[in-house]
Amino acid sequence: MNKALKVIAASALTAALAGCSSSKKDDSSASGTETPAASAVNPHGYQITPLEAAQLPLALPDLDGAVINGNYALESKLNETDPSIAIEEFDAETSIRRTNYLAVVEGTENSEKIQALVAAITSDDVRNYIDSTYKGAVITSFIDENGKEVTAAEIPQAAGDDTTITVGATAVPHAEILNNVLKDTLAQYGWNLEVVEYTDYVMPNTALDAGDLDANYFQTLGYLKTQNDERGLHLKAAVGVHIEPMGVYSKKFKSLAELPDGASIGVPNDTDNYGRAIDLLNALGLLENAPTDPEAIKEING
Repeated sequence: MNKALKVIAASALTAALAGCSSSKKDDSSASGTETPAASAVNPHGYQITPLEAAQLPLALPDLDGAVINGNYALESKLNETDPSIAIEEFDAETSIRRTNYLAVVEGTENSEKIQALVAAITSDDVRNYIDSTYKGAVITSFIDENGKEVTAAEIPQAAGDDTTITVGATAVPHAEILNNVLKDTLAQYGWNLEVVEYTDYVMPNTALDAGDLDANYFQTLGYLKTQNDERGLHLKAAVGVHIEPMGVYSKKFKSLAELPDGASIGVPNDTDNYGRAIDLLNALGLLENAPTDPEAIKEING
């Protein structure tokens, strides 16, 4: 791990713990005891420590556990070294919001290229690759934009001169899935898959809308719709492929039951992911109906 990143993570963790400790000390000096609200929503006295989402994997050795976004767990290879001890579960509504979709330009969804791509990306080969490679840090979600399950169809045989399918994707896990599974699968039917990797979330959409790509694969439905509205794009979700669930990770404990009272648990500090993390801790029974507003953290930590 990069030494500079370690220092940044350690500094952030120190500051976060100091802030939490300070607020807890101030509250206890006023009352002499833990606040009733904290006792009710946090009966095990866990110390919830908000940190920047990207820093949580780096700070994990100094925490008892952390709720980490799937993409950051993948980038840090936690799925290989320290698999999650619990992950999010999804109902139909949350699956639609959290799924990463294959996107195309409106009007091209019924072309043979896109039909081949959709059939290949919803195949058992992809499902098996995701299950065996990412060990829970990625889970398949083969659904349409309404949340209805999509089953794999027959891949059409390529014909004519235009047999290259160009797809834009971010590196992990999107480009990995395309390069490690779909290239070979599509090649069996005469298709040549070209993958263009991007490091941002804007260019894959503008390039797709401009016709430089046949499809892209990296984004949620909400982000796609926002890009359409804000940039005047004409993109459509062709099929959902996977979800990168939040998970609870630990380098010290192998199960939730092992977490001791008073354990330090890192969570993302941005509003959306903080609330999502607290929801997960509530669902797992580590917290009990704890408020998901970051401004209400004193009600959890006391």
